[in-house]
Order: sequence, then structure tokens, then C-alpha cells
Amino acid sequence: MKSQDVIVLGSGCSILDLSEQEIEYINNCEVIIAINKFMAFYKKSKILPTHVYYVDAYSASTVYFLEYIFKICRQNNLSKINFILNNKILKFPLNSKRLCSKKLAFWIKKQYLSIEEEIHDKLFHGEPINPNLFLVPKDCSFEFISHQSWLEGGNWSNSLKESLFHYRGSLSTVLNYISIKYPQHPIKLVGVDFNSPGYFFQEELEKLNFTWQDWTTDITKEKKTHFSAISYKGTTIFDKFDFMLAKLQETGNEVYSCNPHSLLVEKGLTKYKNVIS
Repeated sequence: MKSQDVIVLGSGCSILDLSEQEIEYINNCEVIIAINKFMAFYKKSKILPTHVYYVDAYSASTVYFLEYIFKICRQNNLSKINFILNNKILKFPLNSKRLCSKKLAFWIKKQYLSIEEEIHDKLFHGEPINPNLFLVPKDCSFEFISHQSWLEGGNWSNSLKESLFHYRGSLSTVLNYISIKYPQHPIKLVGVDFNSPGYFFQEELEKLNFTWQDWTTDITKEKKTHFSAISYKGTTIFDKFDFMLAKLQETGNEVYSCNPHSLLVEKGLTKYKNVIS
């Protein structure tokens, strides 16, 4: 029988400290949500997510990375993964000059909305699409969401049809998503460290042959911590954490950090709990 814990996978270096027993436990959980870049390096973690949250595909580098994740999933014949994406992809103007995003939008719409392939020439003026870059994985599902301003936050949402809470990082929106889809489930944060600018896959990341950096990369290197934990325009993700936890209590979701050295534990915002319980 699968565990009812909802696992949220960050990309912190503590992922590499997990024991084989802890990895086995995580892989036996019903819901395992990987945030952002994690999925591209899931093999290094030995954890296979059930969900991939990748909503910030708005710039060239972030779109390239989503395409790379799709490629990894196809190469490894992965299926039955639920992708949580930004609904802006469905609304992306197919006559845009940003060709990479336009092609990605076409392929997602083709699979998800059954767009006829015959319209390809009309949309792209005969320019070929490289299927190795833009095809989505087979037998996967897609959910499309929107979120609020990352510097302002807003109301906690009760439906995926509403714009989800978002404040200084993807974790805030993932927690709102879980409260809607999986109420009454314990939430365990694994690899959600906030205490380092690096990823558990940093070495592999540096070897990629496409641009993955964004405007926050230099800031995190300078401050030597996760961008969500860095004060930016007077804000950090910790400012709203008590609010998020209070809202999660209303849906019966208790939140635990599985790294005793996570900044969430050190700041007294979440309790530490072992992965296996």
C-alpha cells in the first residue's frame, strides 16, 4: 500500500544525503511533486516523481529547460507523469517571433487539444520542427494553472480555476496546489533547503549545452543562498510562511521539513520530521 504522504522535491544538496531506505519510502508515496529543474536529473536522485511542477516557462532559458525535461522523459520511456504548467502556454500566440516558445506551444496544444498537424505549415511558414526538442512525452497528463504576482502574493485559492497563491518562489504555489488537490494529506519537504545557491545536480547542470541561467543566477552566487531566501525589494519567502501554514491547516495539511538544517527548520517555521514515519 502506497504512503499517503505528499512529497515535495526541491533541488537542494540534502537530496544526496538520503538513505536507500528513505529513497525507497519516497518512491512508494502516492504523490511525489518535483519542482522545476529536478525532473531533468531524477536519475541522480534515484527518485521518480509522479508530478512535475514547471510553471515559470516564460523566458527562452526556462522554455529550453522544459523542452529538455520532455526530452529526458521520452528518452527514458517515462509515462503517467502529470505536468503542472503555466496556462499561458495554451494562450501563447502562435504567430509570435519567439520561435522556441511558439513551437513548444504548438506541440503541447497538438497533444492536449488535438490540433490538426495540417495547420503546421500555415503557422510556421514551412519551417521544420525538430521533434527531438519539442515533442511532449507520451501517455502523460497536463494541468494548466496561473499564479499571482511573485512580489505581492494575494489570496489563497480554493480551485485550480483561480490564480494560485505565489510569493517569492515556486514552493508557495506548489503548497496551494496540494491544498486543493490533496487535502488531509501530510506534506514532507525533501531537498527544500534554502541554505545554498547550488543544486544537487550542479555539476551536471554546468555541462549542459544550452543557456539555463537567468537573472537570479548571479545574485544567488553572490549571496550564497537560494533566491527565495534572499531579501529582494524587502521580501523573502519566509515573510508569508506563517500565512501559508495557517491556510494549509484549514485543509488538514501538516507540513514537515525532512532536512534538520533547512532554513525553514532553523527559523522555526516548520518542524523537522524524518522521511520515514
